[in-house]
Amino acid sequence: MKKQFLTAALFCSLALLSLSSCNNDKKDKDGENNVEATAESGENTEAKTENAPESYKMTASPDTAFLGKEREALIKISDIQVVKLMDADGKSTGSELTVKFTVTNKSTIEKQKYFTVGSSDARLELDNGNSVPTSNDTGNTGPSAESTSEATWTFEMPADTKAKKLNFFLNGTRVGVNLD
Repeated sequence: MKKQFLTAALFCSLALLSLSSCNNDKKDKDGENNVEATAESGENTEAKTENAPESYKMTASPDTAFLGKEREALIKISDIQVVKLMDADGKSTGSELTVKFTVTNKSTIEKQKYFTVGSSDARLELDNGNSVPTSNDTGNTGPSAESTSEATWTFEMPADTKAKKLNFFLNGTRVGVNLD
């Protein structure tokens, strides 16, 4: 009789153990379905970057301009990005404006006019009436005849100022584009 009782107790405990493990599998599957449903619903699951600096885009009006006495340089502004700079206490230390553009040499191969739109000559006019030169430039602003090159210029603006106009200079000519 003891043997039958022990066998019955062992059988019951094994049955309870298998039922509880089946229950846990079902809960895990339900949890996986909830995760999949959340991902499929289009909710943003990516981590947000809270320490990223504030930035915004600007537009140039007009976004193309001819330079030079014979209109040999065509400048097309493709992107203007402004990043606000702050110190560790959250106080504004200024902004950094980055302009990406292309320069096209409109002269023919026969004329072979070569030029460079110098970043050292360019000026960014601010809303307070001051102008600032470039602080950094990359790319090529002196393309060969009938070709195009890309360049990026960076301007550092003082705190509490906004960009108003960007001026380009070449061979005694000046063209300004308004920034919005």
